[in-house]
Amino acid sequence: MSEGAAGEALRVFVKEGKVLLELAEQESREGAVQDFIRQKISIERRESLLGLIEAAARLYRRSLNTDYIQIIQEVQLHGCLSVHCSLFHSLSVKRIQDAEDFWRRNTHCAALQDALQDLQQLQVQWDAFLQRLDAEAKLGTEALHRDQQLKHVPAETRLRDARTGRAVTLQQYLGGGKKILLVLIRQFSCLLCRLHLQHLQDHQSTLDAHSVKVVVVSFGCEGGASHWLQETGCQYDLLLDPERKLYAAFGLGASVWKVLNFSNMLLYAEYVVNSLPFPRGLPNIQEDMFQLGGDFVVDEHGGVLFSHCCQSPTDRPPLQDIISAL
Repeated sequence: MSEGAAGEALRVFVKEGKVLLELAEQESREGAVQDFIRQKISIERRESLLGLIEAAARLYRRSLNTDYIQIIQEVQLHGCLSVHCSLFHSLSVKRIQDAEDFWRRNTHCAALQDALQDLQQLQVQWDAFLQRLDAEAKLGTEALHRDQQLKHVPAETRLRDARTGRAVTLQQYLGGGKKILLVLIRQFSCLLCRLHLQHLQDHQSTLDAHSVKVVVVSFGCEGGASHWLQETGCQYDLLLDPERKLYAAFGLGASVWKVLNFSNMLLYAEYVVNSLPFPRGLPNIQEDMFQLGGDFVVDEHGGVLFSHCCQSPTDRPPLQDIISAL
């Protein structure tokens, strides 16, 4: 793609992003901010903030000879998860890093640089709006200081086995010389959670060599759990914590900004470009996409050996970091 065409594509992207942001700002003022967060931000709703992802992916990978009018028409049609996908399409790349490399190679193009300045301004406005939502909704997002982090897991916390429906406690999973890796996931439709668990399953031999048993924890309902188990084929134990007692004990908060900030939206578009679409939740089940997750290893007595409170959906610890802490 030529520098001029890239600049035009970016301008379309920024324009559509601004339209989505202005709509969100308007809707957020029409009632309680909590209602806006719960009802108006949805992957099924193309005019919502999540419209930014699909458009970025389209823009990343669009063929070099695509007509500019067609870019406008498709962005207008599909909305702005749509805007970020469009960005990737148009630049014929599959990663934001590739797009940034292209931009750096063409710093001599004034039109492209102007478009990049507009993009940076949109990022500032986008993130400021999401931070305002967090503040007004009083969402807890601050990570616990090391001295405040949980030292011993609350083993008597009542949970439910998603496969059997039986009431259980973590105490039943401790002992036998095994360490437990608790993976607290976000919503059942979280793609990054699924990829993280798949990575752990792919390296099960490494976990076995260090006597580590993986147990997945979700705050979701039994119906959502059954659907998730069927879709993912996950072989790990899945425990349900509907009151989020373990989430609270480990200091895991929720945040609109940490989930949907501008940089993350560009990263999410990479998954779409690489044919990894975001799963859709069941229409009759209300999920919380803004809950953050974490990974925690406890010894056979319940002592916490490793803690990682995720600061975004993409922030899962490398397996090597987990193993090194044992």
